[in-house]
Amino acid sequence: MLEKKIYLLSRATMLLSNSLFGMIIIWWLQTQTGKSSLVGLTNAIFSITAALSIFYGPIIDKHSFKRTSQTSLLVQTILLFLLTAVMFWLSHDIVLTILISTILSMCDEFFNPADRAILKESVPSKKDLNSLISKLSMIDQVVNIADIALSGVLLSLLIAGQSMLVCSCLSLISICTLR
Repeated sequence: MLEKKIYLLSRATMLLSNSLFGMIIIWWLQTQTGKSSLVGLTNAIFSITAALSIFYGPIIDKHSFKRTSQTSLLVQTILLFLLTAVMFWLSHDIVLTILISTILSMCDEFFNPADRAILKESVPSKKDLNSLISKLSMIDQVVNIADIALSGVLLSLLIAGQSMLVCSCLSLISICTLR
């Protein structure tokens, strides 16, 4: 049975980490290179990975939703820590940064559908399922608002690498609370 409070905490920290990652990486690329074209390319890559998610569905459906969710979140967490290290020690390796960011974006496209499919398997009551989906939607909206403010605060107080470390830790919290 799904432990709803822990699941909601895991989902919220993962969403926050992922949202912050997107904003911080774009900020970092802009400040490192000063090239809007590179930022545009990175945004395009993120959009392409999302657009291609229609092809990920059959892959997700062939495997355990829980295993897919856990694996993609684990890979995301490892890659976030790796990206943090790249930002600190290899700050001019833009190609490696974009490559890692692309894989991170793809992992998110595997995580979300698998994570949502787990709900239907784990919550037997339609009333409980509707309630949980409602709570998830509320969390999604709160994170969408909070991540803008939090990324601004983080980037004004910390350097981008330290902000990415915060994202990595949030992702680690998410994977530690995921069951």
